[in-house]
Amino acid sequence: MKKPILYLSFSLIICFVILKTVPYWPESKLQHVVYVFLNSKSFVKAIRATEQEGYVSIQWVQTSAETEVSLAWVAAGAKYKKVSNPDLSRIVVPYKENGFNSLWLQKEGEAWILRKAFSFKSEYGIGEGAYALGKNINPKDVCLPKVQCLEHLFDNWYVIKN
Repeated sequence: MKKPILYLSFSLIICFVILKTVPYWPESKLQHVVYVFLNSKSFVKAIRATEQEGYVSIQWVQTSAETEVSLAWVAAGAKYKKVSNPDLSRIVVPYKENGFNSLWLQKEGEAWILRKAFSFKSEYGIGEGAYALGKNINPKDVCLPKVQCLEHLFDNWYVIKN
């Protein structure tokens, strides 16, 4: 009776360790699927809170325990208007709780883009990747010209590599 419990406990520990190391896996579609799946609740909470505040783009960086940089923009016709001294504390709570220290969200068409989510290597050097949440995402809205950068992960989640 002790052996099955021991094996089960050991298996659970291994699964926990594997899932906690996802950000350090080699860059692949599987890594992106698992990472977004594990963090999608935090991403969606931040997106919904950003929408409720009326912002179309936010940037937040916690440089130390006491220091944060917060930027936000609202829609102003076809352009964005910068908000002076935005309070992003309600938006970034899920991020802080999960150990993140930065967030860059931007609305593009009907999609929300989580910019600078990861770095990747390509034949052109090091690129900055992003995740997108939305239906019917137009590659023209999120990709560089003549580049196929959008890949479906699951549900309405996509990975963008420009």
